[in-house]
Amino acid sequence: MREICQLYKLGIIKFGEFTLSSGKKSTFYINLRELPSYPELFRCIMEKLLGKIDVKPYDAICGIATGGIPFAAYIAFKYKKPLIYVRKKRKEYGAEDLIVGKASGKHVLVVDDVATTGRSLIHAINVLRENGALVDKVAVIVLRNKKAIDDLNKLSVKLQYLYYAGELIEVLYREGLIGKKNYELALEELE
Repeated sequence: MREICQLYKLGIIKFGEFTLSSGKKSTFYINLRELPSYPELFRCIMEKLLGKIDVKPYDAICGIATGGIPFAAYIAFKYKKPLIYVRKKRKEYGAEDLIVGKASGKHVLVVDDVATTGRSLIHAINVLRENGALVDKVAVIVLRNKKAIDDLNKLSVKLQYLYYAGELIEVLYREGLIGKKNYELALEELE
């Protein structure tokens, strides 16, 4: 779990007071958007994620703008699959598309960085399905809230994740990188 300690030491996992994209307050933040700035660590984490996913059945890899795009791009380029992505909201200019790339008729693997509530994943799944794509699996690096698994199961979509946030916090505490107060406050958020 050396890579988890590296994420903390690089400031990708932070402790303090934060507002998440869901609007919820949090005592810790995981900013995986910075991960591609560290190519060796990025490759290491992506290869670990790919060890949990069978990419062969998918016709295209879809990232969720913007956090999921570099992770989806890594998978798409490695497996020579088309890369597409879903925007959070429709552009107000140009073609005004929600999807960049062709999804219709394709079996699509959806990729994002962190799943907290699952709302952005559900939005992407609905947009892809409305545009003729088959979606049955999503993959994320970090799962913050296990409720997202149940919400995606209701849509007949399996969520695959590399790390559960509680595991990250346990490792950081065990390795002496965070104190007991941060450890306990973070775990309370996850219950």
